[in-house]
Amino acid sequence: MGFALPSSIWMGFYYIGFFGVYGVLLPFWALWLKGEGTSTEMIGTMLAFALVARSAGALLLTRNLTTTVSLLQAMRRLTLTSMITFAGFYLTSNVYVVFLLVVLTNFVFSPLMALGEAMAAKLVRYNNMDYGKTRLWGSIGFMLASAATGLLVESFDHKVILLAIIIGLAGLLLLTVTPARNMPQDTMASSKISSGFLTILSRPSFWPFLLITALLQGAHAAYYGFGAVYWQDIGISETYIGYFWSVGVVGEIFFLAIGRRLFANTSMATMFVIAALGSILRWLTLSYATDVSVIMLSQLLHGVTFGIAHLAAMRYIAENVADEDTMTVQAIYAAIPFSLAIALLTFLSGLFYPELKENIFILMAIAVVPVFVLVRSKHI
Repeated sequence: MGFALPSSIWMGFYYIGFFGVYGVLLPFWALWLKGEGTSTEMIGTMLAFALVARSAGALLLTRNLTTTVSLLQAMRRLTLTSMITFAGFYLTSNVYVVFLLVVLTNFVFSPLMALGEAMAAKLVRYNNMDYGKTRLWGSIGFMLASAATGLLVESFDHKVILLAIIIGLAGLLLLTVTPARNMPQDTMASSKISSGFLTILSRPSFWPFLLITALLQGAHAAYYGFGAVYWQDIGISETYIGYFWSVGVVGEIFFLAIGRRLFANTSMATMFVIAALGSILRWLTLSYATDVSVIMLSQLLHGVTFGIAHLAAMRYIAENVADEDTMTVQAIYAAIPFSLAIALLTFLSGLFYPELKENIFILMAIAVVPVFVLVRSKHI
């Protein structure tokens, strides 16, 4: 038998590759667009449509993928397609063509997260992989990529952002063609047809989970879309902006590393409440903080606002979703909480950011308040 990575190590590298690219795309894509001469209003519109495209991609490009082989094939195909579409930005500066490319790149790139999470769910279920300890490598990849990109942008210019994304995708493509051993074997159970999006969405028991995660993840919209732009506007350097994102991931890594032990006896409802409380504190702090040290400290709450909420979501899927429905539910999770909810609030942030500036974060704090009611559902 030739060289093959152990499945859990392969999964860790996949997370490093995907979130390494995401660590460039998420914090710095608005800066790349701004550097190319795009207005903040147009950036907000582009990012909102991009998130709608992410939602569509997650739903349409992951249909009927239930087996290990089909997941791996989709990973390879979409990684290569993402490289090609991102390279398209080198061919044009027309704002309307750039708009279309932003939509297209997000359409083909976003399913890679849902595919990775579906593969991880298989490894947790069949190989007893520790999800948190494997997923934290994605957080490390995100942290290193965002910190390095901040330094490179300040040393050179915004053009390194696009180059870094393409190089990262090339590395991820190389991994997807690297063999892995002890991958889950496709069985009759894993080959069952999924219930389908509409069937799952028609279940009343699913909606409290969907709304809670949509509010908690959607509340990151102003931070994801305009955090870097706002900090640049108040005179903070790109190097520190990269550090802010990296420090945020440190908190995330902490909870992913110890989450299995820390929350073993904690209900999902309590975990969601903790995430909501952390969100209110974090977004209110960002609405007034201009001191670098205060912002750094508040960024540690990312481990609460994202990390704990995501662990609770993965626990819900592991405990309440059949194996053949895992990919579909992961796609819905990627499409609605991580895309449509953020898209709506990103669009609103783009409209109101020029007038509200730092007060845009107060709206994000208000957005999570309904979570305290929704967690009372018997289905959480």
